[in-house]
Amino acid sequence: MSLPESVYRPKERYGHSTVQVGDYLYMWGGDQPTLPAVHKNEKKISKCSVVEVCHLPTGTWEQKPTTDDPPLGVEGYAAAVIRNEIFFYGGYCGHEGCYHNSLYSFNVDTFNWKELSPTTSHHGPMMKAYCGMVVLQINDEDYLAVIGGWGQSSNNTPPQPGAQYWEDHDHHMRFCNEVHMYKLKTGEWTSPNVTGHRPPPAVAFTLTSITNTTSLLFGGFFSDDKYSNDVYTFEFTDTSVKCKKFSNPGGSVQWPVERSAHSSVLINCNSVPHLLVVSGFRTKDCWLLNINKMEWKKLKRATKEEKKEKIYRKEEKENMKAKQKEINRKLNRPIYLRGGDEEIYKATYVHWLAKALPKASGKGAE
Repeated sequence: MSLPESVYRPKERYGHSTVQVGDYLYMWGGDQPTLPAVHKNEKKISKCSVVEVCHLPTGTWEQKPTTDDPPLGVEGYAAAVIRNEIFFYGGYCGHEGCYHNSLYSFNVDTFNWKELSPTTSHHGPMMKAYCGMVVLQINDEDYLAVIGGWGQSSNNTPPQPGAQYWEDHDHHMRFCNEVHMYKLKTGEWTSPNVTGHRPPPAVAFTLTSITNTTSLLFGGFFSDDKYSNDVYTFEFTDTSVKCKKFSNPGGSVQWPVERSAHSSVLINCNSVPHLLVVSGFRTKDCWLLNINKMEWKKLKRATKEEKKEKIYRKEEKENMKAKQKEINRKLNRPIYLRGGDEEIYKATYVHWLAKALPKASGKGAE
């Protein structure tokens, strides 16, 4: 069913992120048909100086203006939330070979942008896109962790000690499995000591916070057209991260197929953390992972008949509500009764029935 023309809808786009703060979803950027493929000009800044806001209880969208300069990495950036601020890292600029490693914050109360760390080829994570970023809280301090991604092979930051890189020579791109941490209090990027089974260089995976100090990576595109269905967990301290890998054991065990560019979200089922995974490149299925047990369950998609039955039951329920509302309206409508003593009695049907009908009491009541 199409929405009325008067209802506002954001323009189509891809390569963006949508994050939740309270009862609202915030969507910014992404590659759009009318966005100029340039590094920076007035038109690009103008189109990127708005945020699309969805009010979840009503499902209504509204476009709101922002203040100060927005990030230039509009596609494939990473986003994460700390209280009333959304943080945006990196992204593809929109013109050939331009990637960023800048970090911005966006305040949802003031709608103001703030550059925390500028794009530079001298230090920090790679200038890249399609990486993952999660929020950490360690010893009551806020951190951001950035993992993986890809960017230009040339003119990039120095390699991170211990990290691996894979060169896609056909497209002059570099995949990485870098792990960086950013401490908000000091504004510094650090390289934690990585132990355990580190994931290979990858892009287009999902990275999801599980607790204040742990996160989970699933899927992604690795190299030579290889896709992943492995699960990696990360346990952080302020100076280190321990990685662990979980793979499909085979046999009769349920396990999702390889994918990238999917969506994942953390949900709690009966107080047990689960990861919900939806679709992805080359697949349209839906899976639920019990994180404590590392057990997958494929969720059944409703058939056309089941969808029709659900719609029918919903309409039937709404019709019953409408009928009951009409009955209640009639029962509570004022009426006037004239008694033998010529007195006028004003009441509702409900009151009149209670007054006029004989009350049954005792065995002799009929």
